[in-house]
Amino acid sequence: MGKGTENGAVISNPVAGAKDLAEIEIDEKDDRKISQMGVFGWRPRFLECLNQPIVFVVFFGIGNLFTVMSFGVISVYLTTLEKTFNLNSKETGVILLGNDISGLFASLLLANYCSSKKIRWIAAGMFAVVLSCLLPAMATLFAEYPELNKDAFIPSMIGIRGTCNLGESKGFGPPPQGEADYAVRNHGLFWLFVAGSLVLGIGGSPPGIAGPTYMDEMYTQKEFGIAISILYIITFVGFPISVLFAGASLNMYVTLDPPEGMAPNRPEWVGAWWLGFLVPGVVVFIVSFVVMLFPTQMPAAKKVLESKIQKGITTVAEKTNELHRSLAEITRDTIPVAKRILKNKSLNCLVFGDALVFLQIGSISFLPKMYVIAFRLGFSEVGTVIGVSNVVAFVLGLVLGGAIMRIKDWHPKKLLLIYAIAVLVSTPFQASLFYRCDSNTVGGVDIVYPNSTASDPSLYDTCNQDCKCNTAFPSFVCDQSDGTTYFSQCHAGCLGGELNDPTDPKSGVKQYTDCMCTAGKTVTPGECGSRCQTRLYISLALSVLGTMINFSGYAAHATVYQRVVSEVDRTVAQGWRQFVTRVLGTLPAPLLFGYIIDNACTIWRVNFDGKQGNCWVYDLESLLVWFVWVQIILRIASSLLYFAGWYLYPEPTQEDLERYEGGKGAASNGYEMT
Repeated sequence: MGKGTENGAVISNPVAGAKDLAEIEIDEKDDRKISQMGVFGWRPRFLECLNQPIVFVVFFGIGNLFTVMSFGVISVYLTTLEKTFNLNSKETGVILLGNDISGLFASLLLANYCSSKKIRWIAAGMFAVVLSCLLPAMATLFAEYPELNKDAFIPSMIGIRGTCNLGESKGFGPPPQGEADYAVRNHGLFWLFVAGSLVLGIGGSPPGIAGPTYMDEMYTQKEFGIAISILYIITFVGFPISVLFAGASLNMYVTLDPPEGMAPNRPEWVGAWWLGFLVPGVVVFIVSFVVMLFPTQMPAAKKVLESKIQKGITTVAEKTNELHRSLAEITRDTIPVAKRILKNKSLNCLVFGDALVFLQIGSISFLPKMYVIAFRLGFSEVGTVIGVSNVVAFVLGLVLGGAIMRIKDWHPKKLLLIYAIAVLVSTPFQASLFYRCDSNTVGGVDIVYPNSTASDPSLYDTCNQDCKCNTAFPSFVCDQSDGTTYFSQCHAGCLGGELNDPTDPKSGVKQYTDCMCTAGKTVTPGECGSRCQTRLYISLALSVLGTMINFSGYAAHATVYQRVVSEVDRTVAQGWRQFVTRVLGTLPAPLLFGYIIDNACTIWRVNFDGKQGNCWVYDLESLLVWFVWVQIILRIASSLLYFAGWYLYPEPTQEDLERYEGGKGAASNGYEMT
């Protein structure tokens, strides 16, 4: 990388013949156009107070934060979207995949073009992100939502309903079809979510490709480590914030004006999921205008370029070529650049290692759901739990990583080793979910009903075969005599019940009686078992520690990508990384983990039209074994690729190390542009 070309000849000493930056031929008019803030010839002086690297990092970070938020809220909204639009895990997987399908093509096609006028590409990408937020938010304008059914069964609020219906006219039996059929009618709006995801993939590619490269041009390597850590802190905080925001929005009714009597614990309740798309869209729209005003090259870039030339990272000729290339020249360079990228063994070990990490990280969309299942948390509660713990882990890890980068100008080979070690050491902490609550025993799923003659468990047996039960909605009840949970009082075969206050039908059900499928003949509303707070805290502590160690290497990881190729190839390297990580990582991840989760389902929702919907009950032990061990195996494999990349990185001489890390003259780190 430390060598350049001039008229086709390799320059062995990049500083030779370059006494200063005057050799970069930019006249005064072009210099003002390139380095001053503004757009379309409008470059007012008052904007120059914002023309600082840290100002760009903050605004770029805010844009990234809300971009991440627009995608991250889906992980918390999964159950609400599944219920409202009658989606199964495979269909929610398609929503998650749309972003990567479009993004992989965008990253491959736009990468080389993003090397010129990077800031314009970044702003254009952000405007596309705005559109990607508005499309799914529009679905709420056309969706149907269930009306308040004052006779609906709610264990904690209303009178006796949903018990076994043996043909007697007692008002018992399944909920009316309207409570579930609205979701079937909403199913067509599923394609608005897919369209939004596709646009997000296109819009998110240019900022991801050009952003770090633009920052690398205005910060020295020591400063870049701190700056990229600040950017990552702002960006990655987007996920926990999205979880917190999504949890809070689900406690608000979808129309923001709930009907009288509507409450979050009613089966008809639908949270204001659309806010998780609309709010990020509005913020990114505002930020896009500010980012668009930043110059092609900041004034601080000249000082950074001097340092890079001194260290042999780039040359005057190479930088001049990058600044002045036309679209035609960029297009002609595509094949030569691609050949250089594909021949770079160390880069490709890094890229394919990232692909495996992204495949593992794909599980994060299902993480709130896993905590709900493993620790019996509510969906609004899990947002707070995961959000706060991840914020702590992200910030501590990235601050530590920035501090490591600040120690000295580490050679890229050493930085790659630091990251490989961080990934490997953090791997065992993926097992933190094994510290879970004990599994519930579900009658008809884990065990046969008492007095049943069946050899295998089944929800429907002789004790409830005439009860007209369904799985459109769960209404868990507990037999306290043996600790067995039943899907509903109907499946438990209960014929009657007692209210907390016999004179008030809305006082709530105390217990259900005359239950033909249970051992104790009476059951109480709700699942058996209790919360396991101690295990939750242990699991969260291990998760925070592992995430902190992993993120401590992110600043080093970002720096290596800027040094493992020639300056002119940096955006193409980022585009190649995005393409590979999407094809082999984020693209198959939702399908892989969606399959793992669906494969552990023991009770599916079956709508009144007979169509299968989302899953209600899982085999927790089987689910966690597959969910955790697949992640561990992927991270071990990725760390081995990182170590291979470190081994294959050209070995610098002692003199090169002294010059590079000490800043004494030019030093090649082994890569040249040919």
